[in-house]
Amino acid sequence: MRPLNLLVLSAVAVFLLAGCVTPSAYDFSRYHEEKPRSILVVPVVNHSVDVLAPTSVLTTLPRVLAEKGYYVFPVNTVKTLLEYEGLYEPSEIHQLPTAELSSLFGADAVLYLTIHQWTSQYAVIATTTVVDFEYRIADAQGNALWNARKKLTYTPDNGNNSGSAMAMLLSAAITAAVERAAPNYLPLTRQANYEVFYTDYTRIPPGPYLPGYDEYYTALEENGAETTQPEQ
Repeated sequence: MRPLNLLVLSAVAVFLLAGCVTPSAYDFSRYHEEKPRSILVVPVVNHSVDVLAPTSVLTTLPRVLAEKGYYVFPVNTVKTLLEYEGLYEPSEIHQLPTAELSSLFGADAVLYLTIHQWTSQYAVIATTTVVDFEYRIADAQGNALWNARKKLTYTPDNGNNSGSAMAMLLSAAITAAVERAAPNYLPLTRQANYEVFYTDYTRIPPGPYLPGYDEYYTALEENGAETTQPEQ
Protein backbone atom coordinates (compact mmCIF):
# COMPACT_ATOMS: atom_id res chain seq x y z
CA MET A 1 0.00 0.00 0.00
CA ARG A 2 1.33 3.43 -0.88
CA PRO A 3 2.44 5.75 1.97
CA LEU A 4 -0.30 8.28 1.20
CA ASN A 5 -2.93 5.56 1.48
CA LEU A 6 -1.52 4.60 4.87
CA LEU A 7 -1.65 8.24 5.92
CA VAL A 8 -5.30 8.55 4.97
CA LEU A 9 -6.21 5.32 6.74
CA SER A 10 -4.32 6.42 9.84
CA ALA A 11 -6.24 9.69 9.82
CA VAL A 12 -9.50 7.77 9.59
CA ALA A 13 -8.49 5.56 12.51
CA VAL A 14 -7.76 8.58 14.70
CA PHE A 15 -10.92 10.18 13.43
CA LEU A 16 -13.00 7.21 14.57
CA LEU A 17 -11.33 6.58 17.91
CA ALA A 18 -11.37 10.15 19.16
CA GLY A 19 -15.13 10.50 19.54
CA CYS A 20 -15.39 9.60 23.22
CA VAL A 21 -12.71 11.98 24.44
CA THR A 22 -12.95 15.08 22.27
CA PRO A 23 -14.76 18.18 23.56
CA SER A 24 -16.48 18.85 20.24
CA ALA A 25 -17.50 16.98 17.11
CA TYR A 26 -18.68 17.92 13.68
CA ASP A 27 -21.67 16.30 12.06
CA PHE A 28 -20.64 15.19 8.57
CA SER A 29 -23.64 12.97 7.95
CA ARG A 30 -25.01 14.94 5.00
CA TYR A 31 -21.52 15.48 3.62
CA HIS A 32 -20.89 11.73 3.70
CA GLU A 33 -24.20 11.14 1.95
CA GLU A 34 -23.58 13.66 -0.81
CA LYS A 35 -19.86 12.91 -1.36
CA PRO A 36 -19.29 15.97 -3.56
CA ARG A 37 -16.73 15.57 -6.31
CA SER A 38 -16.53 19.14 -7.59
CA ILE A 39 -16.61 22.45 -5.72
CA LEU A 40 -17.50 25.84 -7.15
CA VAL A 41 -15.79 28.71 -5.30
CA VAL A 42 -17.83 31.86 -5.87
CA PRO A 43 -16.52 35.43 -5.47
CA VAL A 44 -15.67 36.40 -1.91
CA VAL A 45 -17.77 38.82 0.14
CA ASN A 46 -15.38 41.35 1.63
CA HIS A 47 -16.26 43.27 4.80
CA SER A 48 -12.76 44.71 5.14
CA VAL A 49 -11.51 47.98 3.65
CA ASP A 50 -8.81 46.28 1.58
CA VAL A 51 -10.14 45.82 -1.96
CA LEU A 52 -7.35 43.35 -2.75
CA ALA A 53 -8.27 40.96 0.07
CA PRO A 54 -10.64 38.75 -1.99
CA THR A 55 -8.05 38.34 -4.74
CA SER A 56 -5.44 37.30 -2.21
CA VAL A 57 -7.80 34.76 -0.64
CA LEU A 58 -8.69 33.26 -4.02
CA THR A 59 -5.03 32.74 -4.88
CA THR A 60 -4.69 30.30 -1.97
CA LEU A 61 -8.04 28.57 -1.51
CA PRO A 62 -8.40 26.50 -4.74
CA ARG A 63 -5.08 24.76 -4.22
CA VAL A 64 -6.05 23.62 -0.72
CA LEU A 65 -9.29 22.09 -2.02
CA ALA A 66 -7.57 20.49 -5.01
CA GLU A 67 -4.98 18.92 -2.73
CA LYS A 68 -7.86 17.46 -0.69
CA GLY A 69 -8.92 15.63 -3.84
CA TYR A 70 -11.70 17.82 -5.26
CA TYR A 71 -12.14 19.30 -8.70
CA VAL A 72 -12.22 23.08 -8.27
CA PHE A 73 -13.62 25.24 -11.05
CA PRO A 74 -11.04 27.89 -12.13
CA VAL A 75 -11.91 30.99 -10.11
CA ASN A 76 -11.09 33.48 -12.87
CA THR A 77 -13.31 31.61 -15.34
CA VAL A 78 -16.08 31.49 -12.75
CA LYS A 79 -15.83 35.25 -12.20
CA THR A 80 -15.91 35.94 -15.96
CA LEU A 81 -18.93 33.71 -16.58
CA LEU A 82 -20.85 35.18 -13.67
CA GLU A 83 -20.18 38.68 -14.96
CA TYR A 84 -21.40 37.55 -18.39
CA GLU A 85 -24.64 36.64 -16.61
CA GLY A 86 -24.78 40.14 -15.13
CA LEU A 87 -23.56 39.07 -11.68
CA TYR A 88 -20.81 41.45 -10.54
CA GLU A 89 -21.35 41.90 -6.81
CA PRO A 90 -20.25 39.04 -4.51
CA SER A 91 -22.97 39.90 -1.99
CA GLU A 92 -25.58 39.54 -4.73
CA ILE A 93 -24.07 36.23 -5.84
CA HIS A 94 -24.16 34.89 -2.27
CA GLN A 95 -27.88 35.67 -2.12
CA LEU A 96 -28.70 33.63 -5.23
CA PRO A 97 -30.19 30.15 -4.82
CA THR A 98 -27.34 27.65 -4.67
CA ALA A 99 -29.19 25.47 -7.18
CA GLU A 100 -28.98 28.29 -9.71
CA LEU A 101 -25.24 28.70 -9.22
CA SER A 102 -24.45 25.00 -9.30
CA SER A 103 -26.51 24.47 -12.46
CA LEU A 104 -24.53 27.14 -14.32
CA PHE A 105 -21.36 25.09 -13.90
CA GLY A 106 -22.58 21.58 -13.15
CA ALA A 107 -21.01 21.74 -9.69
CA ASP A 108 -21.75 19.24 -6.92
CA ALA A 109 -21.22 21.85 -4.20
CA VAL A 110 -20.67 25.59 -3.81
CA LEU A 111 -18.21 27.18 -1.39
CA TYR A 112 -19.03 30.64 -0.03
CA LEU A 113 -16.38 32.65 1.82
CA THR A 114 -16.79 35.92 3.71
CA ILE A 115 -13.92 38.08 4.92
CA HIS A 116 -14.91 39.60 8.25
CA GLN A 117 -11.53 41.07 9.08
CA TRP A 118 -8.32 41.74 7.14
CA THR A 119 -6.45 44.40 9.05
CA SER A 120 -3.10 45.42 10.40
CA GLN A 121 -3.35 47.15 13.76
CA TYR A 122 -0.43 49.47 14.45
CA ALA A 123 0.57 50.51 17.98
CA VAL A 124 4.00 52.17 17.56
CA ILE A 125 6.14 49.32 18.88
CA ALA A 126 3.91 46.44 17.79
CA THR A 127 1.79 45.66 14.75
CA THR A 128 -0.75 42.85 14.78
CA THR A 129 -2.13 41.52 11.52
CA VAL A 130 -5.56 39.90 11.73
CA VAL A 131 -7.57 37.77 9.33
CA ASP A 132 -11.07 36.47 10.07
CA PHE A 133 -12.81 34.21 7.54
CA GLU A 134 -16.17 32.47 7.47
CA TYR A 135 -16.58 29.44 5.18
CA ARG A 136 -19.71 27.62 4.04
CA ILE A 137 -20.26 24.71 1.65
CA ALA A 138 -23.73 23.85 0.32
CA ASP A 139 -24.76 21.04 -2.00
CA ALA A 140 -26.37 21.57 -5.41
CA GLN A 141 -29.81 21.85 -3.80
CA GLY A 142 -28.66 24.44 -1.27
CA ASN A 143 -28.48 22.12 1.75
CA ALA A 144 -25.73 22.98 4.22
CA LEU A 145 -22.86 20.49 4.11
CA TRP A 146 -20.17 22.25 6.11
CA ASN A 147 -19.22 25.55 7.69
CA ALA A 148 -16.34 26.96 9.67
CA ARG A 149 -14.95 30.23 10.93
CA LYS A 150 -11.29 31.01 11.45
CA LYS A 151 -9.57 34.01 12.99
CA LEU A 152 -5.77 34.24 13.15
CA THR A 153 -3.40 36.95 14.31
CA TYR A 154 0.28 37.59 13.74
CA THR A 155 2.57 39.90 15.70
CA PRO A 156 6.19 39.75 14.51
CA ASP A 157 8.95 39.13 17.01
CA ASN A 158 11.71 41.71 16.63
CA GLY A 159 14.21 38.97 17.48
CA ASN A 160 16.30 41.30 19.63
CA ASN A 161 16.36 40.26 23.29
CA SER A 162 19.76 41.71 24.10
CA GLY A 163 21.23 45.18 24.29
CA SER A 164 20.00 48.36 25.85
CA ALA A 165 16.36 49.15 26.45
CA MET A 166 16.57 51.94 23.88
CA ALA A 167 18.01 49.60 21.24
CA MET A 168 15.28 47.03 21.92
CA LEU A 169 12.61 49.72 21.69
CA LEU A 170 14.00 51.00 18.40
CA SER A 171 14.19 47.47 16.99
CA ALA A 172 10.58 46.78 17.99
CA ALA A 173 9.43 50.03 16.39
CA ILE A 174 11.22 49.19 13.13
CA THR A 175 9.76 45.66 13.09
CA ALA A 176 6.27 47.05 13.70
CA ALA A 177 6.70 49.61 10.92
CA VAL A 178 7.83 46.94 8.46
CA GLU A 179 4.83 44.75 9.26
CA ARG A 180 2.53 47.75 8.92
CA ALA A 181 3.98 48.58 5.51
CA ALA A 182 3.73 45.00 4.26
CA PRO A 183 1.29 43.00 6.43
CA ASN A 184 1.73 39.25 6.61
CA TYR A 185 -1.67 38.50 5.07
CA LEU A 186 -0.87 35.68 2.66
CA PRO A 187 0.89 33.38 5.15
CA LEU A 188 -1.99 33.90 7.60
CA THR A 189 -4.52 33.21 4.86
CA ARG A 190 -2.76 30.01 3.84
CA GLN A 191 -2.63 28.93 7.48
CA ALA A 192 -6.33 29.65 8.03
CA ASN A 193 -7.32 27.67 4.93
CA TYR A 194 -5.04 24.79 5.87
CA GLU A 195 -6.31 24.56 9.44
CA VAL A 196 -10.04 24.58 8.66
CA PHE A 197 -9.69 22.02 5.85
CA TYR A 198 -6.85 19.86 7.20
CA THR A 199 -6.21 20.04 10.94
CA ASP A 200 -9.19 21.45 12.87
CA TYR A 201 -12.14 19.27 13.85
CA THR A 202 -13.94 20.89 10.91
CA ARG A 203 -11.57 19.37 8.35
CA ILE A 204 -13.49 17.99 5.41
CA PRO A 205 -13.35 14.37 4.22
CA PRO A 206 -11.04 13.54 1.30
CA GLY A 207 -12.27 14.13 -2.22
CA PRO A 208 -12.53 11.45 -4.93
CA TYR A 209 -9.23 12.41 -6.58
CA LEU A 210 -7.18 11.78 -3.46
CA PRO A 211 -5.54 8.36 -3.08
CA GLY A 212 -7.22 6.59 -0.20
CA TYR A 213 -10.68 8.05 -0.88
CA ASP A 214 -12.32 4.63 -1.22
CA GLU A 215 -10.51 3.31 1.83
CA TYR A 216 -11.71 6.30 3.85
CA TYR A 217 -15.40 5.61 3.20
CA THR A 218 -14.92 1.86 3.55
CA ALA A 219 -13.37 2.40 6.98
CA LEU A 220 -16.28 4.62 8.03
CA GLU A 221 -18.81 1.99 7.00
CA GLU A 222 -16.93 -0.86 8.66
CA ASN A 223 -16.71 1.05 11.93
CA GLY A 224 -20.31 2.16 11.85
CA ALA A 225 -19.36 5.84 11.91
CA GLU A 226 -21.08 7.13 8.80
CA THR A 227 -22.83 10.06 10.41
CA THR A 228 -20.55 11.95 12.77
CA GLN A 229 -16.95 12.97 12.29
CA PRO A 230 -15.33 13.52 15.69
CA GLU A 231 -12.46 15.88 16.22
CA GLN A 232 -9.24 14.41 14.93
